[in-house]
Amino acid sequence: MLSYIHISVLYFFLLLVAAPVFGKQAVVLVDGKSTVVDANLWHQLDETVDASTDESLSALKSIEEVFENASYEDLSYEKPFFEKAPVMPTLGGTSGRYFTNVTFDIARQGQYFVIVNANFIDVGLASYTTSNQPAPRLQVFSQSDDDATPPLLHFQAISLHTATDDERVELWLVIGAKQFPTPVSVSILDEEHFYRFQKVNNGISLAGITAMLILALLAMLIYTGTRKRVAITCAGYLGFHGVGWAAASGMLSDIATLSVNSSYWGMLLFPFAIACAAQFVSDLFECKTEHKKLFKFLNGLGVVSLVLGISMWFMPFTFAYLLSHLLAMLWIVTTIAVGVGMIKQHDFRAKYFLAGNLLYSLSLGYYIAAHSQYFGELPYPESIVIFALSLDCLCILLCLTEWFKLKQKEFNRNQYMSRIDSMTQLGNRFSLSECVQQLADYYVVVYIDLDGLKRINDEHGHDEGDKLIIKTASLLQQSFYALGDVFRSGGDEFVGVLQASSAMDTQDVAEKALALMSEVSNDLGKQWSDAGVSFGIATSLETKMPAECISLADKRMYQHKAKSKHPRSG
Repeated sequence: MLSYIHISVLYFFLLLVAAPVFGKQAVVLVDGKSTVVDANLWHQLDETVDASTDESLSALKSIEEVFENASYEDLSYEKPFFEKAPVMPTLGGTSGRYFTNVTFDIARQGQYFVIVNANFIDVGLASYTTSNQPAPRLQVFSQSDDDATPPLLHFQAISLHTATDDERVELWLVIGAKQFPTPVSVSILDEEHFYRFQKVNNGISLAGITAMLILALLAMLIYTGTRKRVAITCAGYLGFHGVGWAAASGMLSDIATLSVNSSYWGMLLFPFAIACAAQFVSDLFECKTEHKKLFKFLNGLGVVSLVLGISMWFMPFTFAYLLSHLLAMLWIVTTIAVGVGMIKQHDFRAKYFLAGNLLYSLSLGYYIAAHSQYFGELPYPESIVIFALSLDCLCILLCLTEWFKLKQKEFNRNQYMSRIDSMTQLGNRFSLSECVQQLADYYVVVYIDLDGLKRINDEHGHDEGDKLIIKTASLLQQSFYALGDVFRSGGDEFVGVLQASSAMDTQDVAEKALALMSEVSNDLGKQWSDAGVSFGIATSLETKMPAECISLADKRMYQHKAKSKHPRSG
């Protein structure tokens, strides 16, 4: 019983030895390159063989041995299969196995490369003959077994060689895949054009995928330092895109030897990227508290994407492919709508988010146009999508940094508010404690109590009492501006902490403080006849610890209040 792979090889063998040329006009290279469009180009192989069987391609490595043992009796058909093979208008949107025959007229001898423009190739067999060398030259190409083909991300290339000028090359191709998402054209390029295409195609794709993975790693490092969920969902968003495109481009199969076609994994990993992306957007714009309807939608989308991401591995790929594209369309509409909505609400975290997703959407439009029958072959569609997506991922990481900047501003504001007295804008008791902890060597402490506040509150109201407090704070700040800081330690109590550079300077600062406090008391008395201040001054020369110095200044303040028996006290 011949296996699926062996039967494919036998079909191919029959094409080489028994099939007539279809009578198509030979393709002539123009400026070293040419493309045969997918319009009635491919013929369908017999459907009695299950084209979706996922078997190893190891049998193809002994292709010559299979050919030697092959015979027409192995296939029981009334007439050769190629005579009844239906012609396909296009392979876009189909699955299965197909073959074609293309003839090229090549003017100059040298190395040439044929590119089959298909994203997924499970089985790829190629053979060509030239007018001077009629013996078939066989090649195997597929995403999972392409060691003998030139390295080309997203596609597979077949090498041709002509020994003389003006040779006719007849090429047979057999391809099979679970899904051909786009029309499958065939391009031939000379060495110069191929290596230029390879350099740009591989370079952009490698740079884009590497950028996505590095950005994902940076987001992961941010998470390890902050433990914020928004960072880990961002890392998942970027990382799944990077790994998915690495798989879809064939990079994974180039890095590691895999027995399966990993190019399909890009579609299967995409829902996991959307699941992370939905949670990231929810966290980024704080939808749980600020936009509750959007929060419910994004949570639901995340759950649906996660379920799809798991279940799609067990579905027929054609169905999984359709679901991934529907999910992508929904996500693009969602991101643009969210970005525009947040910009309208002046949430400028959305500026990078919207810019990146608009760029990615435009690249997808270009990709669709490049694979349609209306625009023809547009250059580098896959690479452009990857490049745009890498810029989108950069914008997503910038969104994350904007989120942390906003949180840092909120933290700084809260820190400021927790240390600043809202009425007087002086440091509060917490700020005083921090200042005292940093004191060393020489300093002066002035403990101040406002006199007359209760009487003014009783007679003129608390608004007038607040004006007195604010005025006292302003006078103290102006008086001690060059000497140190002033804090409001209680309702009508203030503490000045003044710096000094030496023992002699400490005495000078204490004397200045005494004179300044008298001026403050007099200035208050001019505006409020019942107002004044009682104060006490202590220096670091008199105590060992800052706390002791404050206590001494507090004690002296009460002594000053009792001794003066200020008529405005109370």
